[in-house]
Amino acid sequence: MEEGREQQLEVQSEAQVDPVTALMRTRLPEAQPIEGLQGGWVGFQIPPERVVDICRFLKDEPRTACNYLSNITGTDFKDYMQVAYHLVGLETGVKVFLKTDIPRENPEIDSVTGVWPGADWHERENYDMLGIRFRGHPDLRRILTWEGYEGYPLRKDFVDERPKRERKVRVV
Repeated sequence: MEEGREQQLEVQSEAQVDPVTALMRTRLPEAQPIEGLQGGWVGFQIPPERVVDICRFLKDEPRTACNYLSNITGTDFKDYMQVAYHLVGLETGVKVFLKTDIPRENPEIDSVTGVWPGADWHERENYDMLGIRFRGHPDLRRILTWEGYEGYPLRKDFVDERPKRERKVRVV
């Protein structure tokens, strides 16, 4: 009796899992679900060496068809860097959030420009602001600051060495 109840609960909890999570569990078990996302987003922590494979799978798989890369975000957590991808299936309505951790000392990950050409500027911005290098990127250079700019402004250890400006208040 106890064993039958356990199996029933297991089947019930599997039925409550959204279709994207169920698909990822069977096809990409190394993708760990992220709980607590809102707004219809489904999230996964993924290994950095699999980012291109997983992104291509989510784009090509008819049940997800994530044909739109909404954003790539980099974050400096002092001990490591994190790259997050927001993917949307415009026809399917699927919204997938992927995040992966990379070492801070050598922040490098494969480029997804081969999956979504629009990733070009997202990756360049992350390179310019955080120093994250995207292997295989067709034109990885600064996009917001000038060539020769020293440092990465969104890193936790960035020190702005510009002279302090005096703020002038205009009396009307």
